Amino acid sequence: MSRSISFPAQLMCFFFVASSLISCGTEEVKRGLFATVKRGPLLFSGSFYGELEARESIAIHTPDLSGINSLTVDSVLADGTKVKKGDTVLSFIKGPVADELRDNESELAVAKAEMRRIGETLATERTNLELTLQSRKLEIERAKLNVVVGVNFISKLELAKAKLDLKKAELKLSLAKKALHSFAKKRKAALEVQRLKVAAIQDKVDQKRKNLVAMDIKAPAGGVLFGPHTRLNWVRGKVMPGSVTRGGDKLLEIPDLKAYNVALYLRQRDVGLLKKGDKATVFATMLPDVELEGKVVRKEDFATTRNERLGTKSAEGNLKEVKVIVELTKAPEALRPGGSVRADLKTTLADDVLQLPLAALDQTKKGYQVIMADGKKRLVDIGRSSATHAEIVKGLAVGDKVRIGRHARTTQKPSASRPGRSR
Repeated sequence: MSRSISFPAQLMCFFFVASSLISCGTEEVKRGLFATVKRGPLLFSGSFYGELEARESIAIHTPDLSGINSLTVDSVLADGTKVKKGDTVLSFIKGPVADELRDNESELAVAKAEMRRIGETLATERTNLELTLQSRKLEIERAKLNVVVGVNFISKLELAKAKLDLKKAELKLSLAKKALHSFAKKRKAALEVQRLKVAAIQDKVDQKRKNLVAMDIKAPAGGVLFGPHTRLNWVRGKVMPGSVTRGGDKLLEIPDLKAYNVALYLRQRDVGLLKKGDKATVFATMLPDVELEGKVVRKEDFATTRNERLGTKSAEGNLKEVKVIVELTKAPEALRPGGSVRADLKTTLADDVLQLPLAALDQTKKGYQVIMADGKKRLVDIGRSSATHAEIVKGLAVGDKVRIGRHARTTQKPSASRPGRSR
């Protein structure tokens, strides 16, 4: 969460000092406090708090497993553990999947046994049909022989009967051949149906076995483990035993500890004053006496609320903030991802402009006004502003003196998020 000294607090400090000077009986009581309009660079500076991020990191995610919507973490190595490529860094609870695998293996064994039974039954049926076919062939041979032999030795009536028996035998042979041909199609269809059943169950078994293997997460590379705060199963947190995760959730990182960025979340009006390349001085909590140099390298295009980022529902979490990335030029060995830092940012809003302290401005219904040294009031137009000074667009010139203090209680800091002439 980014923080900067609020303008009201700055203003109170200023008037406390001013009141102290007046109460001391110095010459300021008679002359009053004055500010002189000057020309020069308009600067903005602020202190903000954020955390360290490894510039490059290998992320470890929850695997997408077929038929599984969520997984519960069984064990995970602690932050800072040194691992080698292929080491198991996290395991999920396998009980339900192992139970399903056993059920599927039993189902597969039954399906294979059924396939063998069907095959044996069909083999017996085919043997019977082939025997019937051979029997029909023998009947034809016998009928033919009766016809040939009976031409000279039996009556015409018996001969006609022998010829009719031959035709019957030929018809039975034809039916036997058709039955055998139909059986071939039936056998093929029956075996294919059972084969598909076995293949479907085999696929389930193979997938469950793959899932069990994938539920032991291996390190994709060697390095030091780091567990960031991420959104796990729609709840933001740090992965630990018992955490429920969904496919694709980020679990761990293996960061490159040689290069770091600083992630800051700034108010929109402050982000509007910064630009890429602005210098930053960073102090890490773990190295409070070491001054680290950095520069602004990226500003996100969209603002988000803290509630959206952190998964909270607090009233203050509705504040919109923009992520700003500061790149550190050096990375001492003591730094670690997730460490807290303070970043002092400075930027030049304008190179050469007229400017006046904000404490000299009084906001009225007609606009901003100042009280000149002679006591006369004058309306002025202002442009950009920093935390302490505002750009004077119209109404004053270099060297003009204006009073400070007499009307400071009504002074408000102009919006710094919208450069240009104020209304």
